[in-house]
Amino acid sequence: MIRPVAFRNMNQQIIGILHMPDNIRPGEKIPGILMFHGFTGNKTEAHRLFVHVAKSLSEHGFMVLRFDFRGSGDSDGEFEDMTLPGEVSDAERALTFLLRQRNIDRNRIGVIGLSMGGRVAAILASKDKRIKFAVLYSPVLGSLRERSLSFLGKEKIERLNSGEAVEFFAEGWYIKKAFFETVDYIVPLDIIDSIKVPMLIVQGDKDPLIPVEVAMRAYEKIKGVNEKNELYIVRGGDHTFSKREHTVEVIKKTLDWIRLLNLH
Repeated sequence: MIRPVAFRNMNQQIIGILHMPDNIRPGEKIPGILMFHGFTGNKTEAHRLFVHVAKSLSEHGFMVLRFDFRGSGDSDGEFEDMTLPGEVSDAERALTFLLRQRNIDRNRIGVIGLSMGGRVAAILASKDKRIKFAVLYSPVLGSLRERSLSFLGKEKIERLNSGEAVEFFAEGWYIKKAFFETVDYIVPLDIIDSIKVPMLIVQGDKDPLIPVEVAMRAYEKIKGVNEKNELYIVRGGDHTFSKREHTVEVIKKTLDWIRLLNLH
């Protein structure tokens, strides 16, 4: 069963979709998962990846919330005002909203983040004790500010400094200076070994945006922190696992790994 939901952060409305298993018994407590989309993405994600993941998880007994960060998808705000601390704040509010659902088990809550959403998930998991596990799909974990600015050129940087929004990353997407100033306020690669809860990193080895070596570096830092931590490489997988067989593989791996955590 799915239903649209709305909650607020910073006086702006956030729109989401809540997936619930069918036939929840009265008083039954079930685990929950929160999903964070990527930069320029939304709660559906590329080729409906998040829809497929959320449906599979709910069929296996999870309550799942996928939502649009402010400025993305159907939520209030403008994309050009997006910052990393703002998305982490939205994620915190979404977690609170999920925890208030009647049948949720507050001690069995995890997060799944894709790309920039993986950066948000890692940051949140490092500081929010309500999160019990994290799954990072093609996560953006390293320093970004200098690399991002290097794509802009002198003219765009001058416009940024004057307060304008400039086109960045993909056609039609504009962003302001605050994004670049805050994107490294916490660099997940620097703090990832402080995350004590189990983590699964899923990375395609043909990802054109995030080199597989970044995921390997992250795993080297965390492999000794929790025995459940794992790096899973999708052979031939791109950034959003767009081939159907890769989507199926990622969903199966996610379910199998979570099952091994013995949350049920």
